[in-house]
Amino acid sequence: MLRTLPDRIAAESWILICCVASVLLLSSQSGASLLTYVLALLVLASPARWADVGGSRLFWLIAITLFYFALSALWSEPFSWRDVMSVWVRALLIFCFVVAFAEVQLRGIISLWLRRGVAAVGLVAMVAAIAVYLWTNPSDGRLNGLGQLDTHVVAALVFGVVMIFALQVCLRDSMPWKIVGGIALLAGAAAVIASDSRNAWVSVSVGLSVLALAESTSDRQRFVASLAAVALLLGVAVVALIMDAESRALVMPRGTSFRPEIWSEAIARLSEGNYWLGLGAYTSDDFFIQGIVFHHPHSLYLASLYQGGLIGLVLFLMLIGSTLSVLFDHYDQPDAKLGLAVLGIALPAFMLDGYELLDKIGSTWLLFWLPVAIALGLSWTRRLRAL
Repeated sequence: MLRTLPDRIAAESWILICCVASVLLLSSQSGASLLTYVLALLVLASPARWADVGGSRLFWLIAITLFYFALSALWSEPFSWRDVMSVWVRALLIFCFVVAFAEVQLRGIISLWLRRGVAAVGLVAMVAAIAVYLWTNPSDGRLNGLGQLDTHVVAALVFGVVMIFALQVCLRDSMPWKIVGGIALLAGAAAVIASDSRNAWVSVSVGLSVLALAESTSDRQRFVASLAAVALLLGVAVVALIMDAESRALVMPRGTSFRPEIWSEAIARLSEGNYWLGLGAYTSDDFFIQGIVFHHPHSLYLASLYQGGLIGLVLFLMLIGSTLSVLFDHYDQPDAKLGLAVLGIALPAFMLDGYELLDKIGSTWLLFWLPVAIALGLSWTRRLRAL
């Protein structure tokens, strides 16, 4: 079966690279979504080619999570069939993206050349963002990305994903790709620092540490122990910095950025609805705090609770746990280490940012659905070997 697919898989690979480029460079999310429609057509045109992945528990958990959050559109307010269809289309596009990326991972294309493509495309985008930042000298002093990365936090987190790919290129590829990866790491470090996002500084550091530890440690248990030690030291350092007034002002110059007030308001609204089902996928999540409008809950975990209730949050957490389990089970695989590192950025970052699990192609696809897809590909590989 595998020998009959090279043309389609190659096409999916190139479209996936173009999808990453579109997030980094295209300002229109709808324009970037055109590529995902093409990708979906390729996937849906030949369901028999990937039907055997249906035996994977992770596959069904992905499908159920997407279905449930899409279903929540039916109890969103104000109700609109157009909005319902939009949510369902987004869920379908994410499903096709995950399946396509899993197919590409299954064929070894990430290690073959895709990680190089992400590093190269990301390098161009980060250098361009730095150039625009230096040329325009923004009044708030924060670097924003190009394309959809029009906020400093989102830009820094996505650049962190590029840095993960670039670091693995440096560690595993040959010259001259090591040079490309090294330059991308330097450009990424400069862009993330210039973003002035404390969340990104910590989360990207965690992700890079995860990959560095994974690549230098062959034993999974030693890796977990080392990671726990790093997390403990980082936690102690953060607490120590926050406890001191002077260092707290340096680490958190904007204080809590109204996060407690936003979260409190989100919970209050949820308590007026249904804790089990949530308020629905497209119910307004604008919050008015001290005369300022905040357009989402600033936490993907809370957003999942807000939209999907306790059922949605549990499904989201189960999907995270299942993905981590598969990645750890395949710890010896380079792609698994890549997925763990990306989640190393995403999972802490989502505590303070993120807002929509079902979205058009954007940062959530790269930070969350990409490692989920890698895990699905690894799970798929195990199933094929067992047949």
